[in-house]
Amino acid sequence: MTQDHIVIRGARQHNLKNFDLSLPKGRFIVITGVSGSGKSSLAFDTLFAEGRRRYVESLSTQAKLFLQNAAPADVDSIEGLSPAIALEQKGFPQAPRSTVGTLSEIHDHLRILFTHLGTTHCSKCEQTLQAFTVPQMAQTLFEDWEEGSRFLVLAPFQKVPFSSLSKTLKSFRKEGFARIRFDGRIHDLDPLPSLPRRTSYDLEILVDRLVLRQNDRQRLMEALELALKKSQGMVHVFHLAGPEKRFSETLQCPSCKAVFEQPTPSLFSFHHPRGACEACNGLGRIVAGSRRSSPSPVGPSSLRSHSPDSLGPEEDDEESLAHEAHTCSRCAGSRLNEAARSVRLKNLTIDQVLSKSMHELHGWVSSLQLTPQDQSICERPIREILDRITTAQKLGLDYLALDRATSTLSGGEVQRLRIAQQVSSSLSGVLYVLDEPSVGLHMRDHHRLLEILFRLRHEGNTVILVEHDRDTILGADHVVDLGPGAGELGGELLFSGPPSLLQKERQSLTGAYLSGHASLPGSARRECFLKGTLLIRGAGGHNLKNITARFPLGCITCVTGVSGSGKSTLVVQTLYKALAREIHGSLKEPCSFTAMEGHESIAKVLVVDQRPIGKTPRSSPATYSTVFKSIRELFSRLPESRARGYTSSRFSYNVKGGRCESCKGDGIQRVEMYFLPDVYVTCPYCGGKRYNSSTLSVVYKGKSIADVLNLTFMEAALFFKNIPSIQKNMSGFLEVGLGYLKLGQPATTLSGGESQRIKLATELSRSTPPGTLFILDEPTRGLHAADIEKLLHILQSLADRGHTIILIEHHLDVIRAADYVVDMGPEGGLEGGHIVAEGTPEQIAGNENSITGKYLRSLHA
Repeated sequence: MTQDHIVIRGARQHNLKNFDLSLPKGRFIVITGVSGSGKSSLAFDTLFAEGRRRYVESLSTQAKLFLQNAAPADVDSIEGLSPAIALEQKGFPQAPRSTVGTLSEIHDHLRILFTHLGTTHCSKCEQTLQAFTVPQMAQTLFEDWEEGSRFLVLAPFQKVPFSSLSKTLKSFRKEGFARIRFDGRIHDLDPLPSLPRRTSYDLEILVDRLVLRQNDRQRLMEALELALKKSQGMVHVFHLAGPEKRFSETLQCPSCKAVFEQPTPSLFSFHHPRGACEACNGLGRIVAGSRRSSPSPVGPSSLRSHSPDSLGPEEDDEESLAHEAHTCSRCAGSRLNEAARSVRLKNLTIDQVLSKSMHELHGWVSSLQLTPQDQSICERPIREILDRITTAQKLGLDYLALDRATSTLSGGEVQRLRIAQQVSSSLSGVLYVLDEPSVGLHMRDHHRLLEILFRLRHEGNTVILVEHDRDTILGADHVVDLGPGAGELGGELLFSGPPSLLQKERQSLTGAYLSGHASLPGSARRECFLKGTLLIRGAGGHNLKNITARFPLGCITCVTGVSGSGKSTLVVQTLYKALAREIHGSLKEPCSFTAMEGHESIAKVLVVDQRPIGKTPRSSPATYSTVFKSIRELFSRLPESRARGYTSSRFSYNVKGGRCESCKGDGIQRVEMYFLPDVYVTCPYCGGKRYNSSTLSVVYKGKSIADVLNLTFMEAALFFKNIPSIQKNMSGFLEVGLGYLKLGQPATTLSGGESQRIKLATELSRSTPPGTLFILDEPTRGLHAADIEKLLHILQSLADRGHTIILIEHHLDVIRAADYVVDMGPEGGLEGGHIVAEGTPEQIAGNENSITGKYLRSLHA
């Protein structure tokens, strides 16, 4: 059984209810269920974590020092488990130096090509530089000059001071040299020549007079060697008929004498001190006027410890809104120093190659003309580059430029890049665990993704997806459905088997939506533009083609289109930033546009995206919202607190006073085990409650502040039902379906979809002014059909209250429920940036030019 199955016994990780499960190996498996039902706990925290842990445990002690291992999963046993690779939605690289090229590893292979095939050019003189060996020098002379040519071999000496001239000339004569050349004339050294007075002299020793003949090749090479030895690596060869050649053993410019280093892969990396621009430290831009504007020295340690969000392009915190990032003037945003940009391949520098889209790069690499020797050296990196590009093209990513920062990509784009990397590695017998790979994909591109994933399966791998997409579930070999609810109400195994049988499972919500017994509702369509129009003219950022876009106020607008068609550029990079600058005084520069109209009717603009609500376990849903503040104020007003003089800060685990100082309010302590995985133990002083005993002695209805943080929002709503201020702050969380989350749940354990809904819930709990514009980027990510139904209800409610909603979305049911649709395209990248169609969903469905309309028609059919 275990030879062809993965057998799990007693799965109890997080909210999993101690169930047993058998999964077939070498199959395409989908784990589904409502949000919070335990899908990620099973797929990532159990299967992947245990597979990775066992693999790391098999390595040597020395290797373990460099690999971070995890604690064992909470499970009785897992049999038949393979080494595992995970592609998650959370934890994507946000480091400012991470780009599409580095993430896909195409940049690494390009560095090899430029090292072996590139030629160095002097940045001042534009001359091609080459480091010659003596045989190469001789061969060049025989190739370029006719046999019988008469020439001089000269050893140059630069900048000889006047005070040392006589002594230098005497040393030349003593060594046996009879003549020198100065200012183009030959002078004998016996007697010493009388040279005009100068501050310094550029002299050349005449090493030999030669006639170019094959039988004198050995004499020529000896003369060249002697000249190189005397001049420390430079030799001048003067043809008596006029032309002159200059050779160097190093990459030294013969005109300006600038010396360049020999290319190595590290020279072309902006992660390495040798290649990074000195002004911006390889970031490509500098933030003016902030505490982060002074770049730290680039070095291996500084690059490892650099804050990954120090220059994040999409931060919306107060500091980033108050400062503007400028392109580095020294490297022009290329991130690389002058030495790296002095090397060219096919007349292009590596930063110019990295600025190409994958589609353009494929043609450029394919057109390289290589000698048989170069082909044998660079065949492998060229094949790796082309394989990765081909896979990325199949995943609909050929529009991405290699120098684009990964912090500007959607989660779906990053995950598909990682899929392209893994497919190119040609592994077999591996367990792949993926988190919603269909996220960010237009319906047209979805079948391409499935083909790639099926390819992984056909190569002998087991592919496990956490997924909600209907087509993906129906195309799976095996489906696992968890539920029935979220949090403590979930974690049960409802179904395990083929998808055809899941549709007949009565207790499964997933089965009900698959079979058609349950469906997402449409909307009572609002008449558009009755309340006004938000208009942006001449939008031309990135790939936008100087378009004018209209958005009806007080309605739900869905912006659609294939990946890379310009949706985020139009909505987030242009419209949102322009409104934030106009309404809130943000200094972030929007993409180019000529005019904006109708913004006077908007009181506030909000982007509700899927970026984490915090970067440390100290951040939680309670701290992100105002719930925790209200709870702390309640505890500070209790009689016991007043008697002791406790303020609300006493009940915060982030400041001294009330927290446990042994664990600094973390509740756990890390024990370093060196080559074994670090052990995290519950703090022995506070028992994991984060607070000291004095703070915990203050209770409300029998619960301390630590007990309250351990409540779910659903439990807390009942507990604080008589406290209107707290109830108000919690109502939004229940409305968006997050009642299963605990108030103090660490932000690092939340999915992107949960983070987005927390932001939405926080805004719903506030007194949002009338006329607020909500911008949501793919809000259905991570949501089950039942959760999407709740989301649609909230969005409809917001629109009914007079707010304006703009969605970037691919989900057909959400598009169908919108009041107005703006469809971008027709393709991605340079072939996108147009508005293909706009109107009601029915009008889009009837538009023959719209790819989105084609799929909307199939939905109506």
